[in-house]
Amino acid sequence: MTKTRLEAFSDGMFAIILTILVLELHVPHLENNSFPAFSAGLIELAPKFFAFLFSFFIIAIFWVNHHAIIHHIQKVDMKLLWLNIGLLFFSCLFPFITAFIGDYMMNPFVVALYPLNMALSSLMINSLWKHAFVDSDLAPNTFTAEEKQKRLNRDRMALLINLASAALAFVWVPITLFIMAVMPFAFVVPEFFPKKKEE
Repeated sequence: MTKTRLEAFSDGMFAIILTILVLELHVPHLENNSFPAFSAGLIELAPKFFAFLFSFFIIAIFWVNHHAIIHHIQKVDMKLLWLNIGLLFFSCLFPFITAFIGDYMMNPFVVALYPLNMALSSLMINSLWKHAFVDSDLAPNTFTAEEKQKRLNRDRMALLINLASAALAFVWVPITLFIMAVMPFAFVVPEFFPKKKEE
């Protein structure tokens, strides 16, 4: 089985998810044509807009990682297909959860859904990587044992932090919101910078 259909289907799904995400941004109702009414409308929209912006970035991260994995895969098996379906399933929930948080940003039950879904989505894409690069011959195994262990440890740490932040929502919601905001910069942004070669 080739990877062409898997790649095309996944890219299409990610495009649909991002489209649905922006559709949750509804035009605010303005009482009149004055600047105060305009400002009030923007302020009312702000929580949903920032939730949209954050989720767009998160879904983009998943797509970039998915692309990097699939690019190196040479063949596909049934387990990889179902892991990919699992990733797409949890990714599809982001627009709903984003809209939910936009309306109830201080509700601990609502806010806890986001890091929980992040944890499950991460579990799927990390399992996808592990199956392709570590547990099978679907992709060239060019990683050293140290590199594999480093990646697995990082994935476990991200999973635990997401689960912990979901639980912390019931202690104090702002803690969870802060952790959610910092997580991408802690685990993703450093990868954009070239690593220094050891002398």
